[in-house]
Amino acid sequence: MSLEKNKMKITWDILEELSHIYGESFYLLDSQRFERNYNEFLKAFRDLYPKTFIAYSYKTNYIPKLCALIDRKGGYAEVVSEMEFDLALKIGVSPQKIIFNGPYKNEKTIKKCLLGGGIVNLDSFYEIDIVEKIAQENPEINMSIGIRCNFDIGDSVTSRFGFDIDREDFYHVFDKLKGIDNISIKGLHCHFPNRNIESFIIRVDKMLHLSNQLFSSPPEFIDLGGGFFGKMNESLKKQFKCKVPSYQEYAEAIAAKFQNFYQDLDESVKPKLLLEPGTALVADTMKFVVKVIDIKTIRNKIIATVSGSKFNIIPTSKDINLPITVYRKSEKDCCYEEYDSIDIAGYTCTENDYLYKGYKGSLKIGDYIVFDNVGSYSIVLKPPFILPNCAVIEYNSKTKSYEIIKRKEETEDIFRTFKL
Repeated sequence: MSLEKNKMKITWDILEELSHIYGESFYLLDSQRFERNYNEFLKAFRDLYPKTFIAYSYKTNYIPKLCALIDRKGGYAEVVSEMEFDLALKIGVSPQKIIFNGPYKNEKTIKKCLLGGGIVNLDSFYEIDIVEKIAQENPEINMSIGIRCNFDIGDSVTSRFGFDIDREDFYHVFDKLKGIDNISIKGLHCHFPNRNIESFIIRVDKMLHLSNQLFSSPPEFIDLGGGFFGKMNESLKKQFKCKVPSYQEYAEAIAAKFQNFYQDLDESVKPKLLLEPGTALVADTMKFVVKVIDIKTIRNKIIATVSGSKFNIIPTSKDINLPITVYRKSEKDCCYEEYDSIDIAGYTCTENDYLYKGYKGSLKIGDYIVFDNVGSYSIVLKPPFILPNCAVIEYNSKTKSYEIIKRKEETEDIFRTFKL
């Protein structure tokens, strides 16, 4: 096994060796790249608005090693479920560094977060009653909340999350919460799936204006959520309908506006700018390895079946071809056929299980295909459909060997909760 700049150089022989240990499909993690992304993203914003903080989106990829890394570097945990909240506690995150979002929060977890000093961003009316009850039962404890705001950002989609700031009941909610003695409204939150710069400009302007309207002095935080593109190569960028911004371009559209808006205030009273990136930090930190099992032609359509599924790599989209690299066994007498167009299909029994459409190049049974940019929403959305989920491994440059980050699931893992 050869090394290049302390990183494992991938070859067919290495992938073949790993497949015998971990199975014919597996993920390769690069946690050092994840840490670099965190540092670069945060620096781009802090260079323009020093009071910026990252709250990593656990739902995007909750590998504990990555979540723990965020905590060590001083970031927050952004969670949307009891499961994610408990994970944060289990890896040592202080409740005071947890931001609890999402449309469904049970009373038990809201209580744990509030009593522990965390922030609960309210999303719906039913949560107000829960918070009020917890506050009444614990009058000696001061609790921190935020409010998720919903407004038009200039697209045709009506988001279902948060409180509509154009309705009168939004202000009734705000006043009611302000009237509870041991509840402090620390700030405002929003999140939209749009990743283009234009949508961020709109949400920044509206959130700054709204905070000025609601608070007599700046709130403790303004949380703009996530929805940032990550790093990618040009072939992937061209497949999106909008321009893919860099970290720096996002910062110039967001942090610069914050700095200008609060330029006359002392640093101590400026609000924290909270950001909740997931994809932007983790997308390019994982690869997915599959083996070519078969190649066949059906009515002039050439199809390669591989040992992975589209659900392993990009379960939320059917129109994206992720960057791929093919690794071939080094055989002098090996004859490779060149294809003008070959579709790479997965192992499941669904007709639309294609990992890549229209691959052009040579391919042979026994080759390995490595997909890049699979770190976002892949392992968290992958169901145990047809086969148990595969392993996640990472090369350790110190020991010069691979370590298991997540072991391959077994049949017993899938059926343990069933009554047999």
